[in-house]
Amino acid sequence: METKKISVVAHGGAGSDNEHSDGTQKAVETCHKAMQKNMSLIHAVSLAVTILEDDGRYNAGSGSHARENGTVEHDAAIMDSEGRFGAVAAMKGFKNPIQAAKAVSDTKYQILAGDGAAKFARDLNLEPTQLHNIPGGGKDFSTSPTTDTVGCVAFNGASFVAALSTGGMAGAHPGRVGDVPIIGSGLYAGSDGAVVATGDGEAIMMKITAYRTYELIQRGASPQAIVDEVIGWFSSTDAFGLILVTRKGSAGGSNRSMAWSSRECD
Repeated sequence: METKKISVVAHGGAGSDNEHSDGTQKAVETCHKAMQKNMSLIHAVSLAVTILEDDGRYNAGSGSHARENGTVEHDAAIMDSEGRFGAVAAMKGFKNPIQAAKAVSDTKYQILAGDGAAKFARDLNLEPTQLHNIPGGGKDFSTSPTTDTVGCVAFNGASFVAALSTGGMAGAHPGRVGDVPIIGSGLYAGSDGAVVATGDGEAIMMKITAYRTYELIQRGASPQAIVDEVIGWFSSTDAFGLILVTRKGSAGGSNRSMAWSSRECD
């Protein structure tokens, strides 16, 4: 029998240090408190991802990797089970790209990229960042060079939300965009659950990972069984992890170390 549990899960990326789960726990608690205050679920989840962007130990926001020319570019996306989706890609100059992605979800657009995304963020008066350019091009700016996309999924007993944010692949060509802003690749949310992936963006995109994971949710498999099966889709050379929440509960896992936290309550 399905139970309608309130659930929140957050992760610090495939390859993030398990000892950094204090940051993901803070994100989970931030989201949960916002839900208790009856904030919208999409707002509560965006707050959780903002916490992860500000942490500095993960490859997102202030901890982002540099591109090969030393610039920093961000991708972020958010989606709910009510049909809202917003994303930014290859955006420079702003502290919390998830807030720009959330704002895009309130427009007629779904994805804004590059200079257009930056202009959109400026028009919203979002807080800028000093991570425009890192001397020495291609330098990995994050504390841990293997960390990847951060994310959060949540269920409030009625609706689901998935959100994620990243600085992208360390040393990548400027303008490279991975799975994060692509519906069905890096994230998916529907009436039965929400999924967020992390890891090798090209491999995640080619497998349409998030949507195919959601199909397993629809078939009624248990959350942990789904996580175990999906991890098996990836070779040991492809870093991969995911978190998900369903009406039955939540789960997470990775073929690398991964900081992640969860909270469930009736």
